[in-house]
Amino acid sequence: MAINSALHIYDEGIEQILQTNFEIRVLDSSCSFSEGPVWNKEGFYLFSDIPRNVICKIIPGETKQIFIQQSGCTHNDTTILADQIGSNGLTYDNDGHLLICQHGNGAVAKWDGEAVKPFISKHNNRRFNSPNDIVVHHDGTVFFSDSPYGLKDQKLVPEKFQLLAGIYCWRNEKLILVCEQYQYPNGVCLSPDHKILYCCSNKPTEKFILAYDAGSLELIGKLCEENSDGIKCDAKANLFLCAREGIVILDAKGKRLGVISLKTIPTNCCWGGEEGKDLFITARENIYLIRNLQR
Repeated sequence: MAINSALHIYDEGIEQILQTNFEIRVLDSSCSFSEGPVWNKEGFYLFSDIPRNVICKIIPGETKQIFIQQSGCTHNDTTILADQIGSNGLTYDNDGHLLICQHGNGAVAKWDGEAVKPFISKHNNRRFNSPNDIVVHHDGTVFFSDSPYGLKDQKLVPEKFQLLAGIYCWRNEKLILVCEQYQYPNGVCLSPDHKILYCCSNKPTEKFILAYDAGSLELIGKLCEENSDGIKCDAKANLFLCAREGIVILDAKGKRLGVISLKTIPTNCCWGGEEGKDLFITARENIYLIRNLQR
């Protein structure tokens, strides 16, 4: 079987988990900075265009549309914000509501189908820095990262917002700080059985992926020395990292299996399609889709 030239193989075992003769399709190339993709079972993807402060909807084969305006910032005082004022990470909760990481508002919001409403707005009576990525456990627990990427010069403003960058757990109406080991926490994802929470950073000075017990919230340990922006698991517990090299694929023990090179650096990805085997990738100005990637 032919192997796509964009795939660099580290371990031949990758051929057991991927269709190696895949095609990388460009769905759109007009974004400012795309992020936070999520699949909707109605047959479309949503993603954030952060500087434009919108969430876009795209059906493969069709032109993207604006889905939500002012998705991450609903005020005019942006003096202490970076240009990345909009929404970032997106996910659906167990009731089918869209959860939105809002940079400009420093909060996690909820779209109920009619309006964007506050959901997790404060910690210690202060807004968050700029929530980055988010994932929902099957028991309803919400995990999200809170970085300073949306703040001016990407620096914390401890006199107004949070004292540190962290990864949080929202469970039973209570907020718990899970991880404070990154200055720039990025992606969060769950293993397919929802027992492990994976966390990462895109900064070269924070080149490690951590694994936590999603139930007890205790640190399991460092999985490997890798950077990643967005991070996702597949159905077989392999990890897909969005890194400068492209999509870096690891097994559940952190071993490199392969890398899919892309023309622009990926920011995040998600699984979609009717069988959940299509990989949808946000990559700065570009949106990529690899159909039937997973075997």
